[in-house]
Amino acid sequence: MLSQAEKETVIQFDEANQQAKVYTASWDMARSLKRAGYQPVKKAKGAWWFEIPVHAVRIEGTHDSLSIG
Repeated sequence: MLSQAEKETVIQFDEANQQAKVYTASWDMARSLKRAGYQPVKKAKGAWWFEIPVHAVRIEGTHDSLSIG
């Protein structure tokens, strides 16, 4: 079983592509992405990889929000 610190999520994207790659070892994050309509492109025990549109990435701060793409 993974510790809370090991249940990481990594989002990777660049300016050349319109897809973001999302790796997660968090069941909660994987479930949220699936509920949003995204299906994993790869699965392993306790890990999921997704590809989502860059414009779907949103960062919410204390005072403002930033939509990527």
